[in-house]
Amino acid sequence: MDDLLQEASAAARKAGDHLNLAFQDRSEVLSDQGRDIKLKADREAEAIILDLLQATPHPVLAEESGEVGNIDTQSPMWVVDPLDGTFNYSRSQPLCCVSIALVQGNRPLLGVVYDFTRDELYSGLCETKKGFLNDQPLKVSSTTESAKASLATGFPVNRDYSNESLEGMIGYFQRFKKIRMFGTAALSLAWVSCGKVDAYYEEDIMYWDVAAGLALVEAAGGYVDIRDSNRLEWGKTIRCASSPSIWESI
Repeated sequence: MDDLLQEASAAARKAGDHLNLAFQDRSEVLSDQGRDIKLKADREAEAIILDLLQATPHPVLAEESGEVGNIDTQSPMWVVDPLDGTFNYSRSQPLCCVSIALVQGNRPLLGVVYDFTRDELYSGLCETKKGFLNDQPLKVSSTTESAKASLATGFPVNRDYSNESLEGMIGYFQRFKKIRMFGTAALSLAWVSCGKVDAYYEEDIMYWDVAAGLALVEAAGGYVDIRDSNRLEWGKTIRCASSPSIWESI
């Protein structure tokens, strides 16, 4: 697992370096429909990652390319988001990252999130419960009350935007001191893993958006729940927190 984590870290850094070069210039827009946007930079970064990960024996589930290799949810597979926070990136907002995870079904094994605009590499192994932000150990916050906690969330592209569904979120919001929407699920989870944020909840988010961040939270001592979406293939409903008491309140 240590070798695989190094492979993922190297791939994330290489892709992030490429994205950082074009960050201020903004990338060519390939499509901009509805609530989604696709950039040329997404595909370029993904190609870099896939080229490096092909040296490993595991298939890949990637945002742009879909299933690469023979996906078997009972066996380890890579889950890749080459650019999480694409809309932010397209507007030169420094809230975006590269996300790479190794998972087995709904169980994260390891994760890497590279915040390339700050040169901050988050990495973690779930089995050993060890995670790092560059060279510093990851540890979730010591907050135990939702009334004193911050909750990161968002409204992903494919979620149900009906009034009934959105109104259902209000109950979660009211339990927390502060609500934050950063526009990048992977970085939101990375910030849970290092104590900047206390909890995270999101419905119908795609697996590649959250897989690496969930591994980081688990490696840092947090509490994670992953459930399959009823609406979307590879969609997930996620709740995680720094403490059991906060986790149970979501």
